[in-house]
Amino acid sequence: MPHVTLKIRHFEDMDITLWSVFFLVLVAMITAFHTGGKTRLLAGFKKAAGIFKTMWWRVLLGITLGGFLQVLIPQPVIAKWLGPASGMAGVLIGSFAGLFLTGGAFVTIPIIASIYAAGAGPGPIIALLTSGNLIRLHGLIVMHIPFFGARIAMVRYAVCLFMPPLVGIAGGAIYQFIVKA
Repeated sequence: MPHVTLKIRHFEDMDITLWSVFFLVLVAMITAFHTGGKTRLLAGFKKAAGIFKTMWWRVLLGITLGGFLQVLIPQPVIAKWLGPASGMAGVLIGSFAGLFLTGGAFVTIPIIASIYAAGAGPGPIIALLTSGNLIRLHGLIVMHIPFFGARIAMVRYAVCLFMPPLVGIAGGAIYQFIVKA
């Protein structure tokens, strides 16, 4: 079963992803200071604070909902419907569950991470991540149709309906190949 660390208790709990982001932030801070001194460095912190101010509720709610999903949906249910042994059914469920995702990455990623931590397999999770970006109904109704018109939005949508299952199957197979290697 995958392990998702949502809080850092000790410095050793930092994984390679967190170290990478830490390194990138450090490089950005040094570059800002080098190219504009304290003024540019402080401007970067002010921009970050502004983003945090508008996004922290979304992140908090997404993580909270993800935690409740782990409590409310029993692990055996997730393993049965989305687990590594769920096969094509799990990939299809993951693919079309993305239709109903809403709230953007700050909300959906913690939810999907919680489903993964509860025992979902790589194929269904990859399909769910893909469908959340390609075929969510909220995006179709709120963004695509108003900006591009129904014809382009619906053609794009129809073509994209086939992508999450294909990406889920391919992603699951590549994941298994890498694990066995």
